[in-house]
Amino acid sequence: MKCKLYLHAKNLPNVAGLFKGKSDPYAVVKVVKKNQPAIEVGVTEVIKNTLDPRWIHPFIFEHELGTPMFLSIAVMDKIPKETDKPMGSAMLDVDSILGAKGNIKAKKMKGGGIIYAKVTPHTGMGDFNVQLRGVKLKNVEGLFKKSDPFYEVLHLNDGNWDTVYRSEPVMDDLNPTWREAKVDLAILCDGKLASPIRIRIYDFEKKGDHELMGEFETSVEGLISARAFAAGGDVNDTESAAAFNVTKKGRDAGQIFVMRADISGVEDPAEEREAEEAPPAEEEAPPAAAAPAFVPAVAAPPTYAPAVAAPPAFAAYTPGAYVPPPPKPTFVDYVAGGCEINLGIAIDYSASNGDPRQPGTPHYFSGIEKNDYEAAIASVGKVLGSYDSDHLHSVWGFGAKYGGIMRNIFQCGPAPEVNGVEGIIDAYRSTFKTGLAMSEPTDISEVVEAAAAKASQAQSAGGQSYSIMLILTDGQITDVNKAAASIFKCSKCPMSIVIIGVGNGDFRAMNFLDDMKCGRDIVQFVPFNQYRDNLHALSKAVLKEVPGQLVEYFQMHGIQPNPPVQQNEDEITFDEEDDGVIEFSF
Repeated sequence: MKCKLYLHAKNLPNVAGLFKGKSDPYAVVKVVKKNQPAIEVGVTEVIKNTLDPRWIHPFIFEHELGTPMFLSIAVMDKIPKETDKPMGSAMLDVDSILGAKGNIKAKKMKGGGIIYAKVTPHTGMGDFNVQLRGVKLKNVEGLFKKSDPFYEVLHLNDGNWDTVYRSEPVMDDLNPTWREAKVDLAILCDGKLASPIRIRIYDFEKKGDHELMGEFETSVEGLISARAFAAGGDVNDTESAAAFNVTKKGRDAGQIFVMRADISGVEDPAEEREAEEAPPAEEEAPPAAAAPAFVPAVAAPPTYAPAVAAPPAFAAYTPGAYVPPPPKPTFVDYVAGGCEINLGIAIDYSASNGDPRQPGTPHYFSGIEKNDYEAAIASVGKVLGSYDSDHLHSVWGFGAKYGGIMRNIFQCGPAPEVNGVEGIIDAYRSTFKTGLAMSEPTDISEVVEAAAAKASQAQSAGGQSYSIMLILTDGQITDVNKAAASIFKCSKCPMSIVIIGVGNGDFRAMNFLDDMKCGRDIVQFVPFNQYRDNLHALSKAVLKEVPGQLVEYFQMHGIQPNPPVQQNEDEITFDEEDDGVIEFSF
C-alpha cells in the first residue's frame, strides 16, 4: 500500500556555532529493508532559525504490511557554502508507527532531540494545480521596506488547522505573483473538494519569526470557481477575476486573485477497486490438502448468502468527475481511528510434539538458538504485536495434564497477561517448570472459544476492538470436526485466527480449517518450515489475510473507522534512542 510520512522535531541541538543564531534544520529520509541497500525517499524543506521544526513536505512510499521496513531519518543543519552539519538521527519501524494510536510515534535521536513520525495510508486522488496573485497586500515591514510575502495552505483536520503547503517568498513585493504549485488532493483536503481550507499570507523573515499579513478561508471548489469566473478574460486584468479579500484582525489587508486552479491526474477508482478486490493467486496446495475425511458436521447453512456484490454506485462512476467515490476503508484507517488490536497466543504442549529433552523435537531447548516455537513467536509475535497498542498478551497452553487431569486450556506464566514478545517467550518457557505432563488429545476448540468470548467482551465494552488469536501447533488435532464447529460458531466474533504449523507433521487438518467455507473466513494457516529460512516472508504471509478480515467484520456490521486519534505530544508513544550505531552518508 502507499503511505505518506510527516515529520517534526523538538529540542534539537544547536550546531550553528557561537554568534550564528540557531540552526536551519532539514531532514533526509531513507527506507531500509533487510539485506537491501537503503533507498532515499527524499529531503524536507529547510526551516530557518529553529530547533523545533515542523516540516510540511510529506514523503510517499510503498509498504507491505508484515514486511519489516525501517525509516532512517537524519536531521541536518543547512550551512550555505559549507558542509552541512548533522543534528541527530534515528531509525523507526514502519509497522510500529502504523500500529500506534493516531499512527504517530516519537523517538529520541542519536545526537539529541526528539523526532516525531506520522505515517498514514495514501490514496491517489489527483493533483490540484494552483497559482495565486496578491494585489495591494498590507505592508508589515515598516516605513522604508516592503514585505516579502509567502503563503501557507492549511487543511481543517478534526478541528485543527494543519499546514499542508508553503510557497516560496516573493521578495520586496506587495503585488506578488507566486509560482504555480501542485498539491496532492489527498494531502490537501482528503479528496473532499468542498472541505474548508485556509490560506495565510506571511512576511518572510530570515530568523524564522514570520509575521502574519492576513488570511482568508475557501475550498478547492471555491478556488476553481474563482478561476472559472475569469475564464476567457485577460488573466492579468485583476478586474476580470473573482477576488478573495484578505483580512487581518477584521481589517482589509489586500486581495488574492486566482491565476490557475484545476485538477490533474485523477485516478479511476473503479479500476483501482477492481485491482484491490481481485482474488489473490491461489497457492499450490499440498497433494492431500483436501482429504475427503475432513467433512465437518457444521457445514455452512444452505441459506447463507454473503453480501459481496459490488456497490451499484461504482457502476455510475463517470471518468473525469472531480469528486471520486470515497476509498474503501483500510486496516490502517481503523487502527488510526483508535481500534484496539488484541493479540493472544495459544501453544501446543501435547505429547505429539515429542520429548522436549530430545534434539530435533519442536520444543527442544538447545540453549544456543531458538527452537521452532520460539522462532515462530519471535517473528510472528513481533509483527502482530506491533498493532497491539498496550503490548499486553494472553498466553494459553493446551494439550497437557496437571495432576493427572487433562487441560485443553491453561494459563502460561504467572500472570494473565504478559508484556511483549519477550514476555510471551518467558511464559512459554516457564510452563515447562510447572509440573505439566504432555499428553493427548490435542484439542484447540476451547482456546478458540475462550478467545472469541474475550474478543466479544472487548468489543462490547465500547469503542472499536478486534482480536487476533495466534495458535502454534504441530497440527495433530484429535477431532478436526470439533475444531471446525468451534471456528464456525466464532466466525461472527471480532477476531481472526492465525495457525502456525510447527514441525514436519501432517497438516492436512490445518489446511482444511483454512479452506473450509462456513461463516466468515477467519482462519489462516501458515506452515513454519516453509519459511524457516526466511522469517520475514513468514511475517508477510501471516499478515496476508488479517487486515482484510478486520475490515470485512466492521463493514458487515456497518461500522466505519473513527476519525484519526489526535494526541498531545506528551501522549505519543515514545521510544528511546537506538542501541546500535547507524551511520549514513549524505
